[in-house]
Order: sequence, then structure tokens, then C-alpha cells
Amino acid sequence: MHISDYKDLVSTLAVITTVLQFLSGVPVCKKYVNNKTTAEASPLPFICGILSCFLWLLYGLVKKDNVILLVNMIGITLMIAYTIVFYIYSFKKSMVLKLLLLTFLCMTIMIVYVNMEEDYDLLRGRLGIMACFFTLITIVAPMSKLLHVCRVKSTECLPYPMILMSFFVSALWGLYGLIIEDDYLLRPNFVGTILAMSQLSLFVIYPNKASSPISAKSVIA
Repeated sequence: MHISDYKDLVSTLAVITTVLQFLSGVPVCKKYVNNKTTAEASPLPFICGILSCFLWLLYGLVKKDNVILLVNMIGITLMIAYTIVFYIYSFKKSMVLKLLLLTFLCMTIMIVYVNMEEDYDLLRGRLGIMACFFTLITIVAPMSKLLHVCRVKSTECLPYPMILMSFFVSALWGLYGLIIEDDYLLRPNFVGTILAMSQLSLFVIYPNKASSPISAKSVIA
């Protein structure tokens, strides 16, 4: 069997795992609702999520790829919902509103450009590059904690479930990009897979001290 025979299976798994990853915002928003405040949290992850999903949505629309369209329609809906919750419970409403207006302005400009650009290859290439850029920012962001992990020799500050989910999402979309021969999907997700693997390896090198036998003994002593 050829790898292309698994296209439907891979695309289905990619959509499911990505939607599950999008849903990770639910417990975060639930915490905001319960506490009735966002405290010092930043809305940027949700705002960037809106823009990233929107760019991939346009890319899927231009390329006429229903898989990319479906997952990013779900993603942009959830990200907007999360941002609304954040706005309701934020004490910096004016800042959130400004970021939202700036985001929607960028989205409007992109819609106008997509409707005006007549060169399909140029349009697809530019949308692909911008979508890759935002995807790579999202992937690289958690790497800022790696120096701290190596310094303290503990992975307590790293969210294992989220990193594991990122690995599956990146691997599946990278494989889907390989199957449909789309470098804009393949390249950033290949990088994401490698980075996720490097983060997961830290859980083997520096296991959580709280769960290690040595830590348990020292606490008892």
C-alpha cells in the first residue's frame, strides 16, 4: 500500500487531535469564570489563535481543501468564544478591545487582498508563508522554559499533556502535508514534531522531582 492510501485516516486523526487541542482553552476559561477574573493572564494566545486559524482558513479556501477548512472553522469559532470570555472577566477591557479591533482589521485587509489577487500561485504562497509563520511562533513559544528546566533539572513547569498533544497534532499534519505534497503544511509541522519530541525527552532526562523516589524519601526524612 502507498502512503496516499492513508490520506483519509490521517486527515481524520489530524482534525480530531487538533480540535482536542483547541478545547484545552475550555478549562482555562472555566477558571476565569470561577474566579471572576483573568488576573494577569494575557489574551495574546487567544488573539493569535484567531489570526492563525483565519490565515489557515483562507489558505484552505484558496486551495479548496475541506480538511483545512473544517478544522480551522472550528478553531476560529472556539478562539473567538475564548476571547469573549476573557474580555468579560478582564480588568483591562480597553486593551483586549484594541487587540481585537487590530486583529479584525488585519483579517479585513487579508479578505480584500484575497479577492483582489489574481495570481493563484502567488496568493497561495503568501498565505502559506504567513500561516507557517504564526504556526511556528505558537510551536516555539513553549521552548522559552527549556533553559529553566535544564537549570533546575526538573520538568515540573512543563505541561506534559499539552506537549504530548502538540506532538501528535504536528506529526499528523506533517504527515498529511507529505501525503498531499504541501510544503506549507509539512515544514512547520515537521519542525513542531522535532521540538515536541525534544521537550518530551526532557521528561525522561529530568523526571518530575515530586514523583521521584528520592524526593519522596527526602520528604519523609
